[in-house]
Amino acid sequence: MEKEIFEDDGSLACLHLPADRANKRFVCKEERQENLINKTFWLLDFFPDVQTRFGTRHLYKATYEKDDPDGKAFKVFTGAAACKYVLEKLAELGKFPRRVTLKKEGKIAA
Repeated sequence: MEKEIFEDDGSLACLHLPADRANKRFVCKEERQENLINKTFWLLDFFPDVQTRFGTRHLYKATYEKDDPDGKAFKVFTGAAACKYVLEKLAELGKFPRRVTLKKEGKIAA
């Protein structure tokens, strides 16, 4: 397999280090899931079962455009069963990043 050639600008971002699964954090701004209803965005990654003051939630990282730089990424905590199911299946299938549109069904975002 050929190594990817990139210009090392000295930043951590250029190294494209994978997220640290043990710390369960994304370093980016937080967005409320309710603000994403009827919007299309790209799911980049997620951490399952993160303990929060509101209980156990899934944490996902997203951007509005697939090629947006990491500085435009945002993170969202979700407890919605439909969202958790989709995130788990995408991870199981290795299908990140994935373009999605968040829809509201009754009082639940899915």
